[in-house]
Formats: sequence, structure tokens, C-alpha cells
Amino acid sequence: MEVNTTTEVVPMDRILVEQVLINLISNSIHALEGRPEPRIVLSAYDAERSLIIEVYDNGCGISDKVLDHIFVPFFSTRQEGSGIGLSLSKQIMSSHGGSITVRSIPQVEARVLLKFKVSA
Repeated sequence: MEVNTTTEVVPMDRILVEQVLINLISNSIHALEGRPEPRIVLSAYDAERSLIIEVYDNGCGISDKVLDHIFVPFFSTRQEGSGIGLSLSKQIMSSHGGSITVRSIPQVEARVLLKFKVSA
């Protein structure tokens, strides 16, 4: 699948990128448990010759201590978590020549940015 951003193209494997988004939304759903006015927002935009897909939630956020470990295989803060989701998501983004970054304010929000390079 290719995503057309005006005249540029972002080649991607739709199924793999869909899996990344499913994982991120699933994480957001867990982060929103018990929160008042839960919200998940997905957005996409062009920035510096890249396509950015952002997943935002106003859940519990991620502490700095945990943030340092979230991409480590088998690391999970959830009892039933496998710790594979974010590690696999990082691998998928890397295989697309892209990146995944997380910005969080504990007890306020979390933002995950998927960055894909745009080719002409």
C-alpha cells in the first residue's frame, strides 16, 4: 500500500502498520480505564518531508522510569501484558525506514508518533 501525501508517496505494508495502530490503540484503551472523559485521537500530518501519524490519549500517561523501558522485549506494566507490542511496533517502524517516539506527561496524557519518510 502507498499513502499519497499530495505528490509524495509513503510506501508501507498496510497490514503491519495496521498492527502497530491496533497495538497503540489497545494500549490507550488500557491507559484510559477509570479515567473521566476518556479520549483517543488519531491524526496524520506532513512534517519535514515525513508523514507523522499520532496516537494521543488522555489516560494515565507513562512515568519517566517506565518510559525508558517500554521498547524492551517482554517488558510490561500490565499483569496480562506480554511486553511484545511496543517492541514489535518499533521493529515494524524500523523496517519501514521510520521511527516511533513517545511523549508523555504522567497522569495527564501520552502521545505516540509514527514517523515515515516521504519519497517523491
